This record gives sequence, C-alpha cells and structure tokens, in this order.
Amino acid sequence: MIFRFVILFLFISFNLYSADCEKPKMPTDEEWNSWLSNIKKEALEIGISQNIISKELNNVKPQSKIIMRDRCQPASTMTLDEYLFYTITKDKIFAGKNFLKKHKDLLKEIGEHFKIQPRFIVAVLGMESYYGRNQGKINSIIAITTLAFDRRRSDFYKKQLFAALEILDKNLVPSGELKGSWGGAVGMTQMIPTTFLETAYDWDGDGIDIWNSYADAFASTANYLTSLDKNPWFNDSTWGREVLPPKNISSSFFDSIKQVNPKGCGAVKRRSIAKTLSEWSKLGFTKINGDPLPVRDDLEARLIMPDGIDGRMFIVYPNYKNILYYNCSSYYAVSVGLLSDKISN
Repeated sequence: MIFRFVILFLFISFNLYSADCEKPKMPTDEEWNSWLSNIKKEALEIGISQNIISKELNNVKPQSKIIMRDRCQPASTMTLDEYLFYTITKDKIFAGKNFLKKHKDLLKEIGEHFKIQPRFIVAVLGMESYYGRNQGKINSIIAITTLAFDRRRSDFYKKQLFAALEILDKNLVPSGELKGSWGGAVGMTQMIPTTFLETAYDWDGDGIDIWNSYADAFASTANYLTSLDKNPWFNDSTWGREVLPPKNISSSFFDSIKQVNPKGCGAVKRRSIAKTLSEWSKLGFTKINGDPLPVRDDLEARLIMPDGIDGRMFIVYPNYKNILYYNCSSYYAVSVGLLSDKISN
C-alpha cells in the first residue's frame, strides 16, 4: 500500500503543477493582524462567542507550508485505470471486507435507519481515510485560517473558518481536538466544517465524534449520502455498473452526450441524458461480461465516460450522483462504487 502511494506521488509529480505554485509571499504582521481583526469582528457579528474567538484566533499564525500544499496540487493526467490502480488496492479491498464483517451488526442497524446499504458507508470511509487509519493531525483552525487569508479560495475557507468556530463554540468538538487534513477535512469521514454542521450525526448519544467513534462516523456518512435535497438514496438499487457499448452504434450518439455541470458540483462531468435501463438495453449496451442489463423501466440511468469515448463506460443510477456530491470527481465516485462492489463480494 505504502509503495503504491509513493509511486503515485512520483507519477503525478512529473505532471504540471498549478500556475500559482510558487513560494508564497507571507503577510507582514501588520497585514495579518489587520485581516484577522476583521475576521474576528465578522465572527462576533454572526454569533460566535468572544471567548472562542479569542481562544482560537488570538495566537494563530499563517503557515506557508499549508498555502504551498493548496497551490501546488499536481495537475495529474492519470487515466481512470491508473487512478483505480492506486486507489482500489488488494489490501484496501481485503481490509474493507474485514471492516465490513467486523462492524456488521452496527452497520446493519445504521444502514436500516438511513435506508442505505452498509457497503457504501464502508467504501466511502475506505476512500477517505483508509477506514479511519489516515485522518490527518493538523490543527484545523490553523489550516483553515491560513487558507481563508490566501487569495486562491478565500471566500470558501472563510465559510469553513466560521463553521469551525461554530463547532467549537457549540462544544460539538473540544478545543484542540478539531484536527484533520491540511485542507480542513476532519475525521474518518473527512468532512469539511460546513458539512460537519449539516450532517455529522451523534449515533451513540455521547457527543459527535467522527474521529474515534465508528458509530458516529458510519451514521454521519450515511446521513450525508441520504439527505441530499431532491436526490434521495435508493436502497433497492446500486450505484451503477461498467458496460460495453454496441459495436455498431454511431459515433454521433456519443457526440450528443453533453458536458453537464451538476448543481453544487464545481467540476464538469461528461454524462448523457437520462434513459431507463430497458432503453439502454434496446440500444445494445450490455454488462461488461456481455450479459444483458437488468430489465427495469423505473430506474433512471445515465451513461458516463470519465476518459471520453475511447475509455471505459459506465451506466450510473441516481445513487451515483449522491456519491459525486461527497467528492466532485467522476474518478472518485466510480472508485467508491467499484470498491463497494468488491468488498461486498
């Protein structure tokens, strides 16, 4: 596992980095204190207590290494197959199977409550934190305050900073224990603070703890995936499946597939208009092994091609969109779906 991620790092390091990838010019004390003073005023105006504002922000300093991490994310040119090679490893599948089995009863209970199959909860945690093992240990207030000051995504991170302060002000998480990645994502679920406030769930009744409580991490993930407005989770269907196109289909059919930008999802995704599974079957699409697709006229399905018409194709169902909202990447959503299949087999 470690070897693969080392190779992954080396692979993407040879690709072009963001144009903003340069050593950041850090603010002077005067610039930082002036900006931070305004942030404190805004926080107080929206209802954050003076005690938390002073306790969390009085001594915080910007971190150049965090700005560098944000600006210098590699612009990877990996294909889907290469991405899957590094993200769905044999050891991750093996660990996922054991994890699913170990927490079977709890996952069943939570799955029935939220009406979601447990394998999807486990697959998300597998992708986000290797089932809770890799959560990050960076102080979230320091990371988020630094990124809120930086010009690249200041507005987004100001919202995250105020949300993080609200989490601490409500004592949902004790001060000093709000820790995670350099980008502000926290816990086994790697939720950003606004998402934490919206969907983090206290399943075991002793306070929300997505760092140490599997019950809370499972319930929080399930709550997020099943609570999206106007896009319910369908417990009687899966995420989708890989398909083979008919050999005689016209290339103009694929040209008609539009670039669609799902609301609230920043990345543009290539996917078709919705058809029923029966309609896809009539067009000649089959399962990857050549077997016919299931006959269902009540299930909306779309064709996606993450690498274009020369790459692998998938028919995806409404549940796929919910996964896409967790992380707006077609590679990520497909990976969660495929991992959920593999750990449940």
